[in-house]
Amino acid sequence: MIWGTTASTGGTREDILDLVTQVSPEETPFLSRLGTSKAGYVYHEWITDALHYSAGSGDSCVEGTSATPYALYDKTRYYNYTNISDRVFAISGTEEETTHVGVDSEYSYRLEMAMKELKIKMERLLLGGSALSAGGTGYGRTMAGAFYYGVNYGVCALSGVASTSALTETKYNDLVEDVYDAGGNPNTTYVNGYLKRRISSFATPNNRTINMTPDNGRLGGVIDFYTSDFGTQEIVLDRHIKGLANGELGAGLIIDQSKFRVAYLRKPFTNPLGVDGDRRRVQILTEYCLEALAPTQIGIMSGMATASV
Repeated sequence: MIWGTTASTGGTREDILDLVTQVSPEETPFLSRLGTSKAGYVYHEWITDALHYSAGSGDSCVEGTSATPYALYDKTRYYNYTNISDRVFAISGTEEETTHVGVDSEYSYRLEMAMKELKIKMERLLLGGSALSAGGTGYGRTMAGAFYYGVNYGVCALSGVASTSALTETKYNDLVEDVYDAGGNPNTTYVNGYLKRRISSFATPNNRTINMTPDNGRLGGVIDFYTSDFGTQEIVLDRHIKGLANGELGAGLIIDQSKFRVAYLRKPFTNPLGVDGDRRRVQILTEYCLEALAPTQIGIMSGMATASV
């Protein structure tokens, strides 16, 4: 018998937690909030129309005159290409039968991981600023994301120089007003970490809630909703906001959430590729694109400072 020591007797088991901790974030707030529709072809179109009530025919009619029809305006077509995204993995027979820490089945675990990775890929593309492409020999179709439509069709932009241009409450409200003046009803703002902190630091009482009571002892300095003159804005923290260059940190979107949908040509599905020798291969695939139903009413923030200025 061994006394007063932790020396091994040769029969001890290593001390390892029987749990696998996933350290990468998996949330996809933009994708999770999108409505869905059906794409019928790889070149997906939708139509918008607008009310025409500016000065002109019908404003002031002369008594006793005959009716005069006013001019009708063409509807506007927008389009996107469906994007194919997938995740493929293979598990050997030995790997599946081996006892693993924290998982009952390595195949089931990797399948779950692949689904989460696919959602993150979709989130980034749906938000992105890359140009759409019909694809060609050796490269696939590329869809346009929300930043692309805002830049190419919108008139509401707040841009600056990252080293000097801080997002202020006045600038934020100006952009919300621009979206409203363009005919929109903005209700959601997507920002990444630093701009979320900037919005939470706005000083006026219409946005900050201080909650410190004997019951919970909490001091709240977080803004999840901002009440503007043009409606209440939900402030959504999204780590996948990357702006126009798909790598910009000082970027954000101000939108009417109901004006965006994801159109599926093929909804996500699991495609077993069969047993290939001593391994099992699986593909998770989807084909989809973003519908921007009011692309002229997107507010873009770009080039905002990502450090105190």
